[in-house]
Amino acid sequence: MILTELQSKSGINPTGEVDVSFDNYVSARSRRFEKHWVGGIPDYAYASDFALRQKIKAIPGAYRVFKALNSQVVPQMKQQYNMSGTKVTPNQFPQIYQVTKECADMLGIGMPAVYIQPDPSVMNAFTYAVEDAEPMVVIYSSMLERLNIDELKAVIGHECGHIQNMHGVYNTAAEILLNTAQNTLLLTLPGIRQLLALASRPLQYALLAWSRAAEVTCDRAGILCSGEAESTISVHAKLSSGGILNAETLNIEELLKQYDVMRENPNRFFEWSSTHPHSVRRIMAAREFMNSQVYYDWHKEQKRPDMRLYSKQELDARCDRIVSVTKSEKR
Repeated sequence: MILTELQSKSGINPTGEVDVSFDNYVSARSRRFEKHWVGGIPDYAYASDFALRQKIKAIPGAYRVFKALNSQVVPQMKQQYNMSGTKVTPNQFPQIYQVTKECADMLGIGMPAVYIQPDPSVMNAFTYAVEDAEPMVVIYSSMLERLNIDELKAVIGHECGHIQNMHGVYNTAAEILLNTAQNTLLLTLPGIRQLLALASRPLQYALLAWSRAAEVTCDRAGILCSGEAESTISVHAKLSSGGILNAETLNIEELLKQYDVMRENPNRFFEWSSTHPHSVRRIMAAREFMNSQVYYDWHKEQKRPDMRLYSKQELDARCDRIVSVTKSEKR
């Protein structure tokens, strides 16, 4: 009504110069994200993540079996959590819905479905994704109880990183290799026994090494979504202590001293059988990311002229020395 009156009085449409076409919106959005893709992967991705995936993919038959398994397992897991959990919607946990939307928009991916799974005993969140269906993020209720909204954004951003970097096929394979013996349901699915036949010890260790590298990539995604690293660091600190309710704030510098003990102890080699780097490694890698050019390419508004920033190559080299089980260096 107001616009019509203005136009009739002046003869000029005040929005006439504004380009509101959907095609141009899509084109502008594409240009925004194209600059963050290098060689078919996001510019923030940890180099070891992609390199290890390529080595695994080169194993004859492995990727084909992984993909077939993913198409079998993921729909069943989605149905399971759809039955046992509560879906996040604009009218159900709207704050979590909004945080998820902000993360998806930041990274330029589609909005994943998010489910809250009731489990007061385990702090966990994970993603299921296949190429031809909506990705699904599952967050355990214990995380909602122990994390503030900024920390939760770092977690959801991390899971969106798995989606953007197309980790789903490999994540599912790693999950099956590690947990099939404890999950009789998995043994009934087609292709599981073929995967186990392929699952030589070297392949298992290759998948585990990749999984640890992938976590570094996705921590970076969480930091980009948060616009800071402190929430990601706080999440890892809480995970290292079980997120004790009503506990005093954890002293990060005291926690990092455990890295010095760990790197000098041969027991660190037990980490070879872990899907995730130790929390202190991830905290240190997160801090390195905040000193990189990559981060400020996404958050130009935070960059100061006097900053000395690492190149992507320098960032990944420094993270290699932190995350590597065998080559851990002094702080």
